[in-house]
Amino acid sequence: MADPFAPSLRHQLGLAASIAGGVALVSGIIAGLGADEHWPIDARVRATLARKRHPRIRASLDVAGRAGTVAGYGSAAAVFATAIAYNNDIKHAAPVFASAAVAAGASALLKRVVRRPRPERAAGPVKARHSFPSGHATRATATALTGAYLLVRERLAPAEIAMPFAAAVAIATGVSRTYADDHWTTDVIGGWALGAAVAAGAALWYEAIRADSHDD
Repeated sequence: MADPFAPSLRHQLGLAASIAGGVALVSGIIAGLGADEHWPIDARVRATLARKRHPRIRASLDVAGRAGTVAGYGSAAAVFATAIAYNNDIKHAAPVFASAAVAAGASALLKRVVRRPRPERAAGPVKARHSFPSGHATRATATALTGAYLLVRERLAPAEIAMPFAAAVAIATGVSRTYADDHWTTDVIGGWALGAAVAAGAALWYEAIRADSHDD
């Protein structure tokens, strides 16, 4: 039986373009870091935040940043997958877990490859782990966007609510890392791009699973 809500070719090409665009942006940043680790945007944003940091804003963003921790994105993936599996089956929920796992693995691998130093804090220790890309931004972006996409496609949530909310979670998580002076701005941009590419890949996989289930 054909799927009456099957995605259009333009829709699928858009997802493929998102993967290519995210990979291209990450690759471009890495290439630029090979020539110069200190980018003007990183210095400007950091200098601006140093003058305007506020404890209450920092505390609020720290809460948002938990979406990028194992407890945060792991719990979110479990909730998304449970809802999708209950509505359909576990096979359709698999892309959520894959997205979270690939995002975590890809960000960890790139940190080892790029080996960019963290910002040197004026107070407090500098974290030993390398800086690019922001793992928090990558994991939160991939999990939130994948979960929202699948909820919309399963008709469990309206797109006008789910997708902006997922984007807000991704943005807030990334901003929290720069605001806390744990990452350079380009680390966060790279994390957003990588996470979005992973989410688009997971969405394409979901569409393939969905198409197979309707062909059976």
